[in-house]
Amino acid sequence: MKLFLIPISLFFFLSCNENKPQEVMALEELTGETGSEESNDTVQLAQSDSAPSQINDFVKSQLSQYDTISHIIPHSIDRFGFGTKQKLEFRGKTPFVDSKANSVSPIARLYYYTFSDTTKTNNAFYNWLDCFGKDCNVIKLNEDVDKLNSSPIFTLVYDTCIVAVEYVCEQEKNNWKSFQDSIIAKFGKDYKYRIDVKCGGPLKWKQPIKH
Repeated sequence: MKLFLIPISLFFFLSCNENKPQEVMALEELTGETGSEESNDTVQLAQSDSAPSQINDFVKSQLSQYDTISHIIPHSIDRFGFGTKQKLEFRGKTPFVDSKANSVSPIARLYYYTFSDTTKTNNAFYNWLDCFGKDCNVIKLNEDVDKLNSSPIFTLVYDTCIVAVEYVCEQEKNNWKSFQDSIIAKFGKDYKYRIDVKCGGPLKWKQPIKH
């Protein structure tokens, strides 16, 4: 498959935060919406100022440091009832010496999912926690885990969207803080849950940033 650098238009129909009361549906009751894989792998930026702009703005904010392409690497959330999704790969323009002493472009793979309401967001997130990491471990809400067979992951969960970023273990020592700070700046500090996972663990839950 050929990968193309950023051109043209991104359309998103839902915002991340929604002032609705939180509801939790039993996992076995999950029906959800249907989401389909997109065949077009070109990253598209919105031309219209009226288009919802969270993803657009974030991609644009990273242009000086990263080239951006779309990808179709599966994620656990693909199986559940999302409304829209976008999968983006950010390739650093500045080479980085990884843990194997190779000079490489640091890569972050971002997964963005929107949902029609808080219940569907919770269902997708809780189902992911029910089979998390390479060994399909059950992760309990707000309980840290010392060891976990997983690549590094940074995840933010909002009322009606989930933003998850995965890295490769060999590039964990790259300075990803500014990249993650930019995600929070664009999507908001009022997330419901945040998970930070190191290569092999630990998994840490972090509280929302207080204003």
